[in-house]
Amino acid sequence: GVAEAAKSGKSILFMIETNPGPGLGLLLAYWFFGPRSVRPTAPGAIIIHFFGGIHEIYFPYVLMRPVLILAMIAGGMSAVLTFLVTGAGLVATPSPGSIFAYLAVTPKGEFLPVLAGVAVGAVVSFGVSMVLLKATVHEEEEVKVLESTPVTASAPA
Repeated sequence: GVAEAAKSGKSILFMIETNPGPGLGLLLAYWFFGPRSVRPTAPGAIIIHFFGGIHEIYFPYVLMRPVLILAMIAGGMSAVLTFLVTGAGLVATPSPGSIFAYLAVTPKGEFLPVLAGVAVGAVVSFGVSMVLLKATVHEEEEVKVLESTPVTASAPA
């Protein structure tokens, strides 16, 4: 990334790992469609992740439902595709990977491609996470209802 940035003034390689979009989409999906006990934790995690740049905050959310790794992959892939198509790149590593760090190392006049990639990653990750959470949360609630229903022994008639 550094050699490419020195040669052409920017590099897409700085954007591969540090994009805050897919994590934002996942956390938004948890906020709106996650298990009721987890929903209140998502807004704080969004602030820490998106504005603070600490991506590790969303790892436990993925580990609660490992199938959500598919949402993260889809969000990351779509963001990288958007970066490629729009010619986005950064002049240095955005560290930490917050939206503020992204904007700080965006070349002059190239904010739209960078923000488009972050937004596409968030939207795709949100959509896939929403579908997966709706499918798995529903099953989990049915199990809880069945477990909480008292079982009564009935004598054969």
